[in-house]
Amino acid sequence: MKPLVFALSLLVPAAVQAQAWATREACTVTSATIDPQVLPDALLASLRAEAVKMPNPNGRFWRIQSPEGAVSHLWGTMHSNDPLVLDLPLILQQRIAGARIVALEFDPVFASRQSVRDHQEKDLFRPNNSTYSFDNSGLDPLIIDWIRTRLDGLGWGREAADYLTLPVIVENLLSDPCDDFAAGVVPDQDSLIQTFGMIGGARILGLEPPNALTDFLTEPQNQDTTLSILAVYGAYLDPLTTAASRATSFALYLQGDLALERQWERSTLTRIYGEELADLHLQRADDYLLTQRNKTFLQTAQPVLQEGGVFMAIGSFHLPGEQGMIELLRQAGYTVTRIPLPGEVPDAPDEVKLE
Repeated sequence: MKPLVFALSLLVPAAVQAQAWATREACTVTSATIDPQVLPDALLASLRAEAVKMPNPNGRFWRIQSPEGAVSHLWGTMHSNDPLVLDLPLILQQRIAGARIVALEFDPVFASRQSVRDHQEKDLFRPNNSTYSFDNSGLDPLIIDWIRTRLDGLGWGREAADYLTLPVIVENLLSDPCDDFAAGVVPDQDSLIQTFGMIGGARILGLEPPNALTDFLTEPQNQDTTLSILAVYGAYLDPLTTAASRATSFALYLQGDLALERQWERSTLTRIYGEELADLHLQRADDYLLTQRNKTFLQTAQPVLQEGGVFMAIGSFHLPGEQGMIELLRQAGYTVTRIPLPGEVPDAPDEVKLE
């Protein structure tokens, strides 16, 4: 999910600085290539063998046709402000410019002055008399330390984990430390797509409310899910992350190797937690972040997809899999066909090229 660091509203204090280990040098990727030291041939082959078992493992760009023949498009984003990710293919820019509606995971533009006030008055903290310690959360002590370090790097301070609510900590972890350098200046890919859509005159449709994540995670019965999301995103803060790791991640995304990228994520979590605990955390996180939200996205999108002219942009990890958006759309009666892009992995034999 890291590429996914999917675009939900982030609470970034004014005094933002990068993690000590996430230097400009480590964050600078000049070319997207799979580094054999990051993904050795044997591991790459093993992960690919698992990836091909997943429905629709490859491809970021898809054509959606309703039963009545109305045409829309689906794009899998990478939530990053790196130039390699912001260089959108020309055909993509054309489809955004011609879209009637640009549908994103959520629309961060405030709908009213009251919405601005509600956001400013959002409750970020535990009660003043709280004696909670994040050290007692049940998370691995190493992950707790990484999360405290990340909060410190964002300007909250290491002790912030003790007085911020868990959903607010989750929100802070959804941003890539390497995005810190240009946060508020250079948009991530999702925001760039929204900007292009607005310039082209499209209506912007949020597929869920901006506060959907925190509303869900705030419910006491969802605390296990909250802790698993913290475990997954906390693991992404591994100080061993290097420019070579980022280059490999970008390469997999730009190749459209989405299922392979998900398998790499599982492999990384297994290295940190062991297989059983990694599967538990990933399953809990995926059940909400991907599966449940995909169903919400589709429910919101269906009325406008019936009319066509929609450009739907959601995190790339939302696309493949049995509960992925592509399969959900097909189950709902839509014809969904991959549009291969230059540089992506080849089509499967039964895929049809369009446009």
